[in-house]
Amino acid sequence: MRVITKKSEIKELLQKCLLEYHSDGLTQCISKLNTLILSNKVKFPLLEYCAEEFYKEVPQNKQLSFCDKIQSLKTEGGNVILGIMLQKRLQENFTESISKATAYIADADIWYVCDIIGERVFGFALLHQPKSTISQIKKLSSHESNWVIRSLGAGIHYAIKKGLDKKNVKTVFTLLLSMANTKDKEIRQGVGWAAKTTAKFHPDIIKFYRHEIDNPNQVAHWFRTKISIGLNRNNYAKRN
Repeated sequence: MRVITKKSEIKELLQKCLLEYHSDGLTQCISKLNTLILSNKVKFPLLEYCAEEFYKEVPQNKQLSFCDKIQSLKTEGGNVILGIMLQKRLQENFTESISKATAYIADADIWYVCDIIGERVFGFALLHQPKSTISQIKKLSSHESNWVIRSLGAGIHYAIKKGLDKKNVKTVFTLLLSMANTKDKEIRQGVGWAAKTTAKFHPDIIKFYRHEIDNPNQVAHWFRTKISIGLNRNNYAKRN
């Protein structure tokens, strides 16, 4: 397996994929992409660059087919490309992009699919289109797939870290609280991650909900542990 860390390297390989697309079509392009790029270890920012270039080159009416073919390969790096492609489509195709991301995540068989797509689609959407996204997140919080629910935590974590406004952080934290008693390992991972990030960046919100957080009948010990870790990181950041 080749390790690709330089933009100059990825540009050369990407150009070969794009030439394949324009000469032989989508299927052959995906095959070339898999061989040259996705079968190797590539830094995520370089894969995001690839996605941005594919978004420019592939017509809108073929982009979802492009994503479906990449998803069928089940490669880790493919999820980065999927995530950015769907992210780029959010402005004009919001509901469709959220739905596609949900379907890909629900079909996952490993944790990184949830986190990679969750951050890049749900997280980006929450940051830039909070009202519409919060409505979707509330619906998805009862999804039958634990992978999907885990991915919501990844998305909330991303949005808070990137500067989601306090009013909306408060709203999504109440949603996290509603899942704070789950015993599902994957859901705990995502929800706990988002709770920890909330505490790190918004300790005042934790203070506001302290009574609910300390209620052992509603909130499990693992959730309080994540909150404590986040608060400690906030205190450490203040000292430094």
